Amino acid sequence: MRKRENYLEEGISAVLPVYTEGVGDTTVLINQKGEKRVIYKKMKAVLKGIASSLSYDLVELRKKYGEIIDQKVKIPIPLQHDLILMPVVVRQPLVQGDETYGYINYRCIDQIIREGKYCRVILKNGIEIQLLQSYSTTQKNILNAQLVEKHFLENNYKGIEKISSLQELNQELHCPATRGDIVVLYEHIKKLIEMLESNLK
Repeated sequence: MRKRENYLEEGISAVLPVYTEGVGDTTVLINQKGEKRVIYKKMKAVLKGIASSLSYDLVELRKKYGEIIDQKVKIPIPLQHDLILMPVVVRQPLVQGDETYGYINYRCIDQIIREGKYCRVILKNGIEIQLLQSYSTTQKNILNAQLVEKHFLENNYKGIEKISSLQELNQELHCPATRGDIVVLYEHIKKLIEMLESNLK
């Protein structure tokens, strides 16, 4: 299995529970290019590992954001500014206790198509995921994901919510400082030194 850091670098568009012949309950991870990889672990363990690699606790995240959207189940999991995992029903369990929910990165959704009493999600990379839930339920899931995203960004990415992609974020962080930037920084440091000196008198 690849390192979790590689999954994050490639971008995650969905994490889904699947039954693999000869193995049983496993997980398929779909990256932002649409490439699929089967991970021979149950989805709960995969999610826990990804969250842990980003220094998050899934239990605490679900508790915190469950209170925000006033729900105890089907709580979106925010992990990065471009990774908001939205829970959706994707399968019927073969064995009691098997996971029925998968997680789609709501930022990767292109469109939702109604199909009878269920619906289908099409991702920006072209991958299609059949859901075992209604169109209206999926719309509600998206609204919850948007609400969770708003609170997550406000608390963890001050100002970064305006940056639409990780590539743009990297460009912003690696721009060389201008003379104007240095002058502003110098003035801030000068004021800080003056404040410290006045407090020491």
